[in-house]
Amino acid sequence: MPEIRMRPKHQITLPASVVREAKIKLDDRLTVTYLNGSIIITPKLDAEAQDDILSFAGIGRGLWGSTPQAVDATLADMKNAWER
Repeated sequence: MPEIRMRPKHQITLPASVVREAKIKLDDRLTVTYLNGSIIITPKLDAEAQDDILSFAGIGRGLWGSTPQAVDATLADMKNAWER
């Protein structure tokens, strides 16, 4: 069983064999829980990562323009294009 050591600022390094077996990739999110004397580190699934509404913040940035005036102009153009 691989051993790890606590580093300054409470940092740990997961053994490469564990990372490979768990299929953990760079920038993957992990959840950490403490349960009955055990520390459990679990990879967070992509679907779970999208459960938080804040994960969608900024998704439409720049979609209609980069300034308030550009956004207003784009919305005005869209409104004028509606059939009446």
